[in-house]
Amino acid sequence: MRVLITAGLSNLGAAIAKEFFDNGWEVYVTSRRESSFEYGTVIGMDLLDSLSISKARERFDQLDVLVNNAGIFTEDYQEELDESSFDEVFDVNVKGLFLVTKAFLPLLRQSDGSIVNISSINALHPGFGRTAHYDASKGAVSSYTASLASETGLRVNAVAPGLIYSESLAESALDKRFSSRAVKKSMVMAKDIAKAVYFLSTSEGIYGQTLTVDNGYLLN
Repeated sequence: MRVLITAGLSNLGAAIAKEFFDNGWEVYVTSRRESSFEYGTVIGMDLLDSLSISKARERFDQLDVLVNNAGIFTEDYQEELDESSFDEVFDVNVKGLFLVTKAFLPLLRQSDGSIVNISSINALHPGFGRTAHYDASKGAVSSYTASLASETGLRVNAVAPGLIYSESLAESALDKRFSSRAVKKSMVMAKDIAKAVYFLSTSEGIYGQTLTVDNGYLLN
């Protein structure tokens, strides 16, 4: 069984790769530059370059799961957000996801495979302020997920993480705000999100859903 994970060298991407690797999958991850990786093979790919995506696609004759993990986060007041910053977020979070999915969809149809997109709790609930453009991009991801499942008949689902733990965020104002509201008083661990991704990718009967992994943040 073969999985492709975009931005697989990121904190979350590596956790997802490890989850599949530990379960015996053949793992491929994308990065702008090829490098060594303990959980699989790194493929150089620019998610906004159709030619780059096509070259990467040529390396595959089979694909069972696509995980669209690549995404960026920025924040700014909407009155001050410039057009290029808005475009950058939508280009990566929405257009890049579309271009990669379009390229690999024929292989996924052949294998009756699965797609898991990484959305965000911000798609379901306003963020902490100054993130309307990011929230909208992740709302698009969840909507695209449901529509693509309906259109293709494939198991296309999404995971909506809460604030993901990193050393740089520990004890920050954002950490304290998130953790104080969550049922489990902490940020979400990347490995827990990875388990949800693996569950959705291998489960039958689930179509077009966005699964929240947020330590209970949205319950309050």
